[in-house]
Amino acid sequence: MKIKTHKWTLALAAAGIVSLPSVANAQEAAAGADALAASTTLSGYVSTSYTLSDSSGADIGKANENADQFKLDVVSLTLSSAQGAGEYATGYTVGMWIGPDNQHTTAEFQLTQANIDLRLPVGNGLDVKVGYFGTVVGYEVYEYTDNAFFQRGLGFYMEPTHHTGILASYQLTDDLSVAAAVVNNGGDAPNEGDAGGSASDPSIAYTVSYTAPDSMGFASGTSVYFAAIMDNDPFSGGTDADFYYASVGLPVGVEGLSVDLAADWVDHNGGNDDEIYQIYASYALSEKSTLNARYEWGTSDANSWTGLESYAVGITYDLWDNVLSRVEYMSTSEDGSEDDDTLAFNLIYSF
Repeated sequence: MKIKTHKWTLALAAAGIVSLPSVANAQEAAAGADALAASTTLSGYVSTSYTLSDSSGADIGKANENADQFKLDVVSLTLSSAQGAGEYATGYTVGMWIGPDNQHTTAEFQLTQANIDLRLPVGNGLDVKVGYFGTVVGYEVYEYTDNAFFQRGLGFYMEPTHHTGILASYQLTDDLSVAAAVVNNGGDAPNEGDAGGSASDPSIAYTVSYTAPDSMGFASGTSVYFAAIMDNDPFSGGTDADFYYASVGLPVGVEGLSVDLAADWVDHNGGNDDEIYQIYASYALSEKSTLNARYEWGTSDANSWTGLESYAVGITYDLWDNVLSRVEYMSTSEDGSEDDDTLAFNLIYSF
């Protein structure tokens, strides 16, 4: 390796103030840091909203939150280095939220993920994620930009959202993939699904994902996903629960239209069960606008909610570059309570 040395450094070396080996080591370290910085990307978004709500009925999910006021939801920042293609490829992701968002916590700073990606030369390649990562169950996820709706649905609030442990994924065929995880059990907040949990009594999770190939005829393109987390207590309720999730993406044959069916089942060891069923539909009105719809129903024995029902309709319009613009109406109800109606406006700038 050829080291370029500044003439003033040579003068200092001649005077005995510094040694050339130490200069070379420092320059090599700087070069290594530059290479690491070059492989790291910074991305994120700023989310703001205004919500109108009648503030009546059951306070389920986000329907009654921050009614009739402007809000800075969150500033999301993600540092990452993409995993390469080699047999022992590596990568990492660190995500954080800054701001007053109180979806699940009053903290103004929280980690949303922090994990290392590793690949092992097993068969087609075994990908292993180690650290803090998003849950494997649920249709909707934690990041605002990755959901069709700004206001999350009922199913989201029945699920853990994050885990700490090891997740291994393997692509069996072009159409079929599986994953398994060992994660800490227990926690005190859903946004930190196992914060304070213990590895001495771990929870096991697994997933199966399948997409029907073209050879399946009319069923081609159908996507099926199933996931389960066994013996986990993310809400610190004192008893473990088994979480099950399934979704099916239907090939409807209409250009621009997609329809997904999903279901959440929670089997609490204490005897209380939750069941939430969901229908999601999306239709591209134009190159810039999309119409979204969501309908949910079910029960939550753990929260003493019966006859739960929720529907949401929204339009996403790409008026500005890099800006997600959403307006949506959501109505949620349960037996014995008035409907909770919300009109929300949401702008998100992604970078």
